[in-house]
Amino acid sequence: MALYVNQGTQGWTELRIHGVSGTPPESSLGHPRVTRVAGDAKAGFYRREWESQGASGDEDTAGFRREAYSWGGLTSGDSGRALWLLLLPFMLLNMAFFADPGHTVSPPRRHVVIRTSIQRLLALSLTGTYVLAAISVSLDLVGWQCGNAALREGGMQCAGGAGWLGWLQYDWLSTPGRHLTAAAIVPVALVVLLWYLGNKTWQVAEAQPVEQSADPEVKTPLEDRRMWNGRGPVRRLRALHIAGAFAVVAVFLLAPLLERSQRGLYALDGGSWNFGTSLFRNLLLVLALALLVVVAVFVIRPGTAQRTRPNGQDPSSRERDWYQFLPWGALALVIGAGAVASWNPTGQVTPSMGGQLPWEVTWIHGLFLAQAAMLVLLLVYLLLDRPPSPSSPPSPFSNLPNQPWRGLVLPGVAFLGWALAGALAAGCMLRVAEILGAPSVAQRAKSEQIQLIVPDAYFWAGAAATCLVLVAFVIGLVSWRLTNLSARRDFAPQVAAAYASTEDDPRRHRQIAKSWAGAQLLEGASQKALGTFLAVAAATAGVGVILFVKNPRLVTDERWLVLLSNVVLTVGFLVLLWAGRQAYKSPRFRRTVGILWDIGTFWPRETHPLAPPCYAERTVPDLLERVEYLTGGQDDPTQEGYVILSCHSQGSVIGAALVLQSRTVADTRIRLLTYGSPLTHLFVRFFPAYFNARSLERIGTLIAGDPAADVAQWPWRNLYRPTDPIGSWVLAKDAFTSADGGTMPPAIDRQLLDPRHFARQPGNPCYPTSFGHSNYFADPAFETTVTAFRQGLVPEVAPPEQQ
Repeated sequence: MALYVNQGTQGWTELRIHGVSGTPPESSLGHPRVTRVAGDAKAGFYRREWESQGASGDEDTAGFRREAYSWGGLTSGDSGRALWLLLLPFMLLNMAFFADPGHTVSPPRRHVVIRTSIQRLLALSLTGTYVLAAISVSLDLVGWQCGNAALREGGMQCAGGAGWLGWLQYDWLSTPGRHLTAAAIVPVALVVLLWYLGNKTWQVAEAQPVEQSADPEVKTPLEDRRMWNGRGPVRRLRALHIAGAFAVVAVFLLAPLLERSQRGLYALDGGSWNFGTSLFRNLLLVLALALLVVVAVFVIRPGTAQRTRPNGQDPSSRERDWYQFLPWGALALVIGAGAVASWNPTGQVTPSMGGQLPWEVTWIHGLFLAQAAMLVLLLVYLLLDRPPSPSSPPSPFSNLPNQPWRGLVLPGVAFLGWALAGALAAGCMLRVAEILGAPSVAQRAKSEQIQLIVPDAYFWAGAAATCLVLVAFVIGLVSWRLTNLSARRDFAPQVAAAYASTEDDPRRHRQIAKSWAGAQLLEGASQKALGTFLAVAAATAGVGVILFVKNPRLVTDERWLVLLSNVVLTVGFLVLLWAGRQAYKSPRFRRTVGILWDIGTFWPRETHPLAPPCYAERTVPDLLERVEYLTGGQDDPTQEGYVILSCHSQGSVIGAALVLQSRTVADTRIRLLTYGSPLTHLFVRFFPAYFNARSLERIGTLIAGDPAADVAQWPWRNLYRPTDPIGSWVLAKDAFTSADGGTMPPAIDRQLLDPRHFARQPGNPCYPTSFGHSNYFADPAFETTVTAFRQGLVPEVAPPEQQ
């Protein structure tokens, strides 16, 4: 028997948008059977199925139905997606771009343009860090050092002569150039994988069409549709990154085989090569180096990644340009380099071919110093461009927080991405060196272990990571201790004020106070702890650079520190993969940790085109089209369709972007209900150019349909709990002072008491459960608010009832 599904649009539709945990539509709608009415399996719209029309809770005559937008397939899935965490440095650098407080809807100022160019060049260098790590492991350790050892009679063999390295002794591969060519499969495969993932996710996200806005007035950056129109810019940046990565591989296929490779490039050094081969080799090497310069110039060129507002034209017609062929040309360069490197007819190992891969140390150290210099420039240009804090009279927006870390979130997050990329590269190199033999400074006692030379910078990166792990442990311990003290000092009186008769059960009193204090970690202790950690990490990096220049052997001579660093980096790599896997498999883990991932992937790929994809570039257009269909704003402006946007957690951020980008007809038929929202808690705090008093006011006045509407009359209500570690108030937690000196209650925010009861309830041997960030539907205030919206009322904000 066919089940009944309400397909109507007239009247009221409560459109529920879930948050970070990837809530299935059955849970969002509180119904065991649902069906998809629009969208696809990754991001679709669902309604409830009923046995019959008469038994339906979505009856047409009632003029109300529930619908859920499930977008969890864009961010959660099988454990294989945990590998995206290996691209976390790319995501952090991309997220840092949007933490720049200088972004406006106006043309960017000079300092902002310079900061943007620096960030894009830093993003290109992080791609280079990954490629150089693959080259260090494959070309240097395996192809060069192990390969040259295999060519020597009676020499020690890598990995004790393990069979999986037997190909190094094949007759048809018994030259250094052919070893390098075979080993180059690894970095080439890495670049091809990044190319494939970047193109695949681009087709899902950026390549989706963005409609031209009917209202040309744009007052805040978040409502500017150019922000989501990244099809062309991301395509061009991706082509440049992939071409640059291939060029680096080509350089290290050719440069080590120069007769005097340690001294540089000589066009006529023939040696055992014939003149024509030598000239062709050097020509390819010059082309690879020139290509790197061209890539760097076009990456920092502002017009390369400049986003424009959609104009209704087919963007694919403008994609037949040289960017389309650039990666393929770079790949052909790698193939040509491999062919030339394999052409050595003698197969002799010259003295210059012993030891470490030529040019590698210079490039790694040079890249490290260049990245450090770019971070310093970011800091300097941000400090030079910091506007004075404006003074404003008391208003509903007076409580909005300032950007933490003294406004240095941009360089702080960028530094974190850089440090993590360096740690991953160092950990990979040291671990593979341990597997193949021993890092040259480890000095293992076993004589049969071949000593493999590892760049000193990797040992120093490992030592710095070890120190910072200890620092992080100490800071975490102190934060935990301060949280316990805060529970007794700050939250115990609040619990006593919220509940009656708490003196009868002091243990229960302490338990609730501790849960309330723990929920504030992201707002207070965690932000301070992370800021302290970044400051210590930056100081450690600065001191490390000075000591490294003064005495590189200060770390490498300490065998115990080298071994400890190797262990720490290996464990850190495994923990990163485990955390990624848990975030996709465990909804509870994802609610507490996944919010940080979803914050990063909310933003478009503005600086790094190979970062994990932006889900908002799919969800916002999906919701725009759906809301305009439900409200009749697309086909029939007179149709009486209204939508209650019911947004949980990260869904409230998507809802805010939706309101700012929808058309005027649709805006005035939207009622906004947010709960467990991180809008102010995280986004206003860390991304003030996009989420601020102006954008929040813009959201409220758009859905009110009146630019002069009073805040209390906005059809927007926000629910939050003191036990919610993610969600919080939007405009105000407590009463704020009005211009005339009086006090006013929070305009749109309502705090829900959690747990709802202090003592055990009759017939229940257990204490009432704290819901925290979950199940806001269980609180009567939720349904009361939805009912008030359906009746055309603006729900009153009331304080939590004492239980």
